[in-house]
Formats: sequence, C-alpha cells, structure tokens
Amino acid sequence: MERTYVYTLGVVVEQVEMIESAIRNMEQAMRHVSPAAVDVIRRNKNQLESLLERIMDANVSSTPGLQASIEGNKQCLQDCFSADYTNRLSTIRRTRR
Repeated sequence: MERTYVYTLGVVVEQVEMIESAIRNMEQAMRHVSPAAVDVIRRNKNQLESLLERIMDANVSSTPGLQASIEGNKQCLQDCFSADYTNRLSTIRRTRR
C-alpha cells in the first residue's frame, strides 16, 4: 500500500528547519572527528544542502489562500476591529509593584 503525504506550507517550514538543524549539527561534528569521518559527514551534508536548495527553489503553495484564511477568521477579525477593542489603552501597564 502506497502512503501519501500532504505537504502544507507549515509542514515544509518544519522540514526546512529540521534540515537546517541537521546541517548545523554536522558542521559541529566535523570539528571533532577524524578526517575519514569528516569526508562521510561532508558528503551527507552536501546531500542535505542539495535537498534544501531543491525545496527552497520549489514552487510551494498553500491550499487555503489569504481570502480563505480571512473568511475562516472573519469573526476574530471583526472582534479585533470592533469599537470595544479600539477604545482600549494602547499601552501595557505594570501588573506588579
């Protein structure tokens, strides 16, 4: 049975962060290992960097567009711009003395 994955913009961002973290970890590891191990880590790092470049160059789109997001959060937006909300003070006061 073939498994299908749904890649939303949020999932892509999480994956990019994981790849960037792995690259940083590899760079750290290369400072502390033998020359032979550095070659292996460097090859793996180059593969991850190529993958990251491919992801960043891809045409990634998000299914719900801005208009759908606005419609989905219409009540929240209306509450934010209501007269009650705009009459509140724009400064944050101290809660402790």
